Amino acid sequence: MARIALNARLLVPNRLEGIGLFTDACYRRIIAAHPEHDFLLLFDRTPDAAFGYGKNATAIRLYPPARRPFLYDMWFDYSVTRALRRWKADVFVSTDGMLSRRTKVPQVAVFHDLNFMHQPHWMPKQEARYYRSRFPEFARIANRLVTVSEFSKGDIAEQFGIPSDAITVVYNAPDPIYSAQSMIGIESKRSFTNGRPYFIFVGSLHPRKNLKGLLAAFGLYRTRGGSYDLLIVGSGMWTSSEAQRDGVHYAGRLGRDELAQVMRGAEGLVFVPWFEGFGVPIVEAFASGVPVIASNTSAMPEVCGGAAAALVTPSNTLEIAEAMNRLEVDGALKEQAVQLGFARVQEFSWESSAERLMASIQSVLEAHA
Repeated sequence: MARIALNARLLVPNRLEGIGLFTDACYRRIIAAHPEHDFLLLFDRTPDAAFGYGKNATAIRLYPPARRPFLYDMWFDYSVTRALRRWKADVFVSTDGMLSRRTKVPQVAVFHDLNFMHQPHWMPKQEARYYRSRFPEFARIANRLVTVSEFSKGDIAEQFGIPSDAITVVYNAPDPIYSAQSMIGIESKRSFTNGRPYFIFVGSLHPRKNLKGLLAAFGLYRTRGGSYDLLIVGSGMWTSSEAQRDGVHYAGRLGRDELAQVMRGAEGLVFVPWFEGFGVPIVEAFASGVPVIASNTSAMPEVCGGAAAALVTPSNTLEIAEAMNRLEVDGALKEQAVQLGFARVQEFSWESSAERLMASIQSVLEAHA
């Protein structure tokens, strides 16, 4: 039996973004699959019943709420350190990559991407300063590093000088609600576009996601005869901007079930960020039978695995517009992309990802037994 402490800071009900979804999906399955271990979930706010993972999992709240850079160090270096010592933890797992610099307990860190090293100006200055100063340190003190793509693995190795064999890849996966079986009987949803067919974008509304380029490309697509609307799903992470254009609709943040409905109702996902460590909407679209237009940069070609209807240069709005026009008029292209997407998404599952994360945790436990 081992005592495994888990960073649960980003488990916030109804507000699970990419890292929170990874955290919930993996923790839930690991705890259920390993009743022989005890788990301690460390929250920085009152734990919600939605994250009650089982009899072998205990949740506690540590102060202060770690939602600002100057509070991160207080929470991880002091509150977490004390909790690990008092609970006699054998290992600490942090799926947001942040670690305690003061504990002697072995630690496993998940780095989702290093966007902050490449484009710090896309983040608030204090956040960027913290990430750029602390994550190289976290990379050095982690007993095992995990990331979500081969692209990010190579980036971490290059940026921080970490041997690649010290980094494990654990892919993201689509929520089971997007599976073909779960979709049976679920109506697609077009209420946001007044019944009109639409392309969809899913993600936070900030510069990294290239919303400006997407909107410009959509405008070109319309001038070239395109008839679909564009539905943008998501909210601002640090800031929010909703440019009003003809045929563009903003749904804001949607709940799990409603998001699955509007994804299923889309004619195609247009996902053209500048940089992604993975790109979860891609596999959600594949699982939903929705063809994908994605950027040809960072981890997105890897995740698509040859199943995209088109891989496009995110800076080339004409190329994106042309891909949207082709997807509208070429039924054979669309059907081929749907079938390739169904085949590709079979390679991603949360069960497999949880097993791989647990294998990394187990390797650290064994090394420090």
